[in-house]
Amino acid sequence: MNDSFGNKIKDKIINELNQDLYRNLNLSLYDADHYFGYYNGYIYKLIDRVYKKHGPSGLRKEIKYIVQYLIFLFNKLESNYLFKDYILVTFYFKMYYRHYSQRREIPFTQLNFNFIN
Repeated sequence: MNDSFGNKIKDKIINELNQDLYRNLNLSLYDADHYFGYYNGYIYKLIDRVYKKHGPSGLRKEIKYIVQYLIFLFNKLESNYLFKDYILVTFYFKMYYRHYSQRREIPFTQLNFNFIN
């Protein structure tokens, strides 16, 4: 794939992530990066890694998962008054967030039977 075309596709998907973050959480991508448990700039490296390994469809699935994870995280942070936010962000990230390559897709077909041999 041509690099300039690939970059335009990736930029379009990142723009969709920004729109979803603003629509659901009133955050920018830069603000959302602070709610990932490792360090600043991690979400950008995650986006690049998923795009290189899994292409545009994998990146679209990952951005949906990121938005769902952040909604979950804000619901957890809203009702907790015992611990500081940055401690909980790190704890919940390590406990619940799974990268695209670590998640298993669950098929939603009715005739899919997984029998144990």
